[in-house]
Parts: sequence; C-alpha cells; structure tokens
Amino acid sequence: MHCASASQVSHEELRHSRLCEPMEESNLTVLFIPSLIPSTAANNSNVTDQPHLDVEVPNTWNKSCSTQILESPTTQSETIVLSVLLQPEYLSPVVARADVLYDSDTVGIGFSSEPGDTGSIGEFLTYTVSRRLIIRNIPRNPRRDQTVEQSIWVLRKPPGEDEGAQPQPGLLVVVVPHIPDLPAEWPFYLPVVRAFAVEVAGSRLSVHHLPQVGPTLLHGQDHNNATASADSDRSQRMFQRILEVLKKRFEKPNYIKRVNHDTVVARERYQRVYQDLKARHADRLCRIFATNGYEGKGCREVDKIFEELGIASFCICLWESMYEIPSTARLTGYYSEATESTAGCEPLSRFVGFADLGCGSGVLTDVLLQEGWPGYGMDARSRKIWKSFDDNVQRHLIESILIPHVIDQTPVSQKARKSYQSDQREPFYTVSGSPHTYHSGHFTDGTFLICNHGDELTAWTPLLASLSQSPFIVVPCCSFNLAGRRFRAQRSLCQIDGEKSRESSKRSTYQLLINYIENLCCEIGVVPQKEWLRIPSTRNLAIIGRGYEPTSGLQNGGSREAMVKEIIRREGGTEGWNAMVTKLKERQPSGADDDHSRCS
Repeated sequence: MHCASASQVSHEELRHSRLCEPMEESNLTVLFIPSLIPSTAANNSNVTDQPHLDVEVPNTWNKSCSTQILESPTTQSETIVLSVLLQPEYLSPVVARADVLYDSDTVGIGFSSEPGDTGSIGEFLTYTVSRRLIIRNIPRNPRRDQTVEQSIWVLRKPPGEDEGAQPQPGLLVVVVPHIPDLPAEWPFYLPVVRAFAVEVAGSRLSVHHLPQVGPTLLHGQDHNNATASADSDRSQRMFQRILEVLKKRFEKPNYIKRVNHDTVVARERYQRVYQDLKARHADRLCRIFATNGYEGKGCREVDKIFEELGIASFCICLWESMYEIPSTARLTGYYSEATESTAGCEPLSRFVGFADLGCGSGVLTDVLLQEGWPGYGMDARSRKIWKSFDDNVQRHLIESILIPHVIDQTPVSQKARKSYQSDQREPFYTVSGSPHTYHSGHFTDGTFLICNHGDELTAWTPLLASLSQSPFIVVPCCSFNLAGRRFRAQRSLCQIDGEKSRESSKRSTYQLLINYIENLCCEIGVVPQKEWLRIPSTRNLAIIGRGYEPTSGLQNGGSREAMVKEIIRREGGTEGWNAMVTKLKERQPSGADDDHSRCS
C-alpha cells in the first residue's frame, strides 16, 4: 500500500472531495451489531396502545465524506484523532472546551458498557475496544446552548493475515452523544445523528454517521421536512469541518502550537468567570456605548468591550489565588467556588486595591469596581463615555497626568503639593496656576498595577511597581521608551543570553518589546510570568510580576529608587516626558477610536 504524497492530497482536493449520497451505505454497516436502548421517545409519544419496549439502534451507517491522507502508524493516528475530538472549540465557534470526565487509560478499570448506557450503541465485528473516554462539551453561551456529554470509543482492527503486504492495522473512533432520542431542540453544535465515526484505513480517512432514532422514525411519520433537511445540511458541514481539521493534522503530525494558553490561570476557571461577567455586564456596556454613538457589528470600540471583559476575568481569577476576596466583592456565584477551592490553604494576603494605568474608556475599571474589587483608573485625558457610568465608577475614573517622581521633573516640590482626593492623598496633587491634576507615581505598597495597552506607560509599569514592591500585569502593544517616544528595542538589555545582535533584527518590534519588558522585570528582581490571554486581540500576551527577589544593587546596600534611576539613566533618560504627557492631555479627540482607545 503506497503512501499518498502531499502534492497529491491538496486542500483544493479536500474542498471538492466527493460527498456520498445520503442513503449510500458505509462498509461499517456489515460489521455493526446494534444494541437495545430504552425508548423514552416511545414513552413520551401519544401512542398508548404500545408497550414500553426497548428500541433497537438503527444499524445502517452512511459514509459522509472521505479523503486521502499521509499514512501514519496506528498509535500516531489515534493521538491525532483524539486531539481533534477533545478540542471541539476548533470545530465549532460556539463551544468553549471539552472536559474529560472519564478515561479508561487513566482510571485503569474496565470500559464495558452496562444496560441503559446511553453512550453505547453496539459492537463492531473484527474490531476490539482499546479505550473509552467520556467528555462534557461546555458551550460558550450556556444560556443558549446546553452542555452535552459524549462517549468516545477507540477501536482497533489488526492487519489482515491473508494480505502479503501486511498493511497498517485499522483504527475506528466512534463518538456517541448521551442523547438516545431526538429531543425537541438538538444542541446546535452537534451533528443531528445518533453517532458518528472517524475511520483511518491506511491512507484513507473517512467520516461515517449513524442516523438518529426519534419519535418521527419510530411511528413511521414523514421525517423529510424542511427542518430535517436543514439539520442534514448542517450535519454534513460539520463532518466536512472535522475532515478538514483532521487532514491538516495528519499532514503535520509533529505540529507544536506557537503559544500555550492557561499557564497561570486554569482555563476552566477563567471561562467560568468570563461567562458570568459577560452575562452580567455585556448588555449594559453595549447600551452605554450605543447611547454615546458607538454601536453595530464591527464597531472597534464595541468589540473592545469583550476584550476588557476577558482581561477583567483573568485579573479576578489571578487575584482569587493571591488575596482574600474583599467583603465588597460578590460572595455568591463563582466567588463561592473560589472560596471552596482555597479552603484549608494558607491564609491569603489582603487586597490593597488596583490602579488601572491608562484606563482609556474605563470599561475594565468599571467591571472590576462593579464586582467589588476596590481601585481606580487614571488617564491623561477623560473620555465622554465616563459620564455614562455609575456615580461610584465616575469618582474612581481620574483624569491625571503621570509624572514619576524618580525622573526629577515634577512641576513642583513635594512640600508644595496639595491633596487631590482625601482617600488618595499621596499620589495625586495639583499645582497653583495649572488646570491639570498630576500623579507622582507613588502607590500604596501592594497596590496591583494594571497596564493594558498603556503604550507610553508600558515600560514604566514594572519600574513604578518595584518602588512599592507591588504586583502588576502588563499587556504590551505599541513600543515606547521611558521618554515616551516610539522606538525599536535593540539595546543589549533586550538581548537573550547567547543571542547575536543580528538575530534581534529578525524579530518584530512587538517581540523585541516583550523581551525588553521581561528583562526590565528581571533587573528589578521580578521573575516574570507570561500568559497568552484568551481575548479577541492580536496583542494578547500578558506579563505578570508577583514576587520580588533581592537584586545585586540592593544586596550592595542600594535603594530601589537608586536602582530605578540607574536603569533610567542607562536607557537614555526621560527628556521630553513632561512635554509629551502635557501635549497628550491637551490633544483633542479626532474620532471614535481616538475618543475611546487606550492607545490614544
């Protein structure tokens, strides 16, 4: 049996691959021995003169679609097929993930089915079961779609003894939803079939399906209506999608993802919190933006609402592992789960508060405050949308020019500063004769600093956090140096150990900026953590700093302020910072993006 080459098996061939006729039987039919399942459909029907008997599973399999692939060992084929089926989010945009509830390989007990097992449909001659998994599909919107459990059966067939070439043994992976009958509303993200199977036979990859059993089929009613036709078309598209994804994986069996999500916060926890925040705040925020003239599909600012909700969800999940949940935060819903998960652990520290640097539209600050996490957001320019938030949120969205005290360019001496707010006496101050409010860069020890696409403040965030030994999260976007000017980080500071200088020229400005921030973190004594956030943005890398270690400068008797000033001096100083932030404050918005964007 020869191996098909990559040129022979093109994506164009897949798109135009032959679709089998609806009633064309598959080769699985003659091998399939159906089992009996309880007929809830018959029990729920209006037919009262029939006994409540078990119903036999349909035994006619149909071939949905097939294509040529590169021939692979059975073990590798099983790994590829399971990796696709266990990641349904790549098959349907309405599915968030699949949780594995049972795996016979892990549990180490038998996988034989019992009477009434809705995940079992029968047996296949010449195939033996080698593994069973039970998964639960979690939809992105649980208010619209329901969770569904599925059984995944892995069956293997030894190579034929009568063939001299000894071909690879066959692989059959059968997926059975735990829904024996046809309900009134079938989950949208599942094909409307009793089961479907992925067959790998040498260099041939096929998808088969077993028709559904339901009340209309049991009592001989006409099932060929418009709804059934639409369901059939949708199911066929799903099978084509499965085939397309599997084909790509077989072409690149050693593919490794460029980035890895969920290294700091568990995906299950993050998605649970995100769904809750979206249900509580998305409609309200969309209405606020609509009243300010920003609405409609494709509106950049409306799309950013969900980006900010994602970052708020990540921050909350991170804080749950770091701090005691504030008394002002919600103590029901997903917070009760967080309390249970931390029960019996070491006491957590008190949450001091957060500071959202360059808060832009204020959505992130609004959501965190609404959820009971104290803090404030600040930006050089106020946004007109701020006035649409609650009074409490408006009081914590502050228009202020940040001039860090370590650059020795503050417009007035420390003694001459006036208090801006009674509850924020240290950082905010005003200057006689100036209409502006300033921020000194002082933060209460332990304040959690947030810089999401803060641009000019991106490189400053770890430096300012180190002065108060505060934790922080930075989501870099545009590259600015400490003087607030655009630059491409090419200094030795951003070089990776052993990397030649010419290698840095091959990296993008964004990659160099990430390296630059990471090395700044290391210099101030922070071991940075990186997390690729699950947000709708191409600039979705977060750099997190939580704990501080002694640095060489501090071990020699120096202060953190002296260390930061030395970094500023080495990086070219901050000449022009005051003029830049003042100009930024006085710039008038020129459009929707400029009026709401964090990057303006």
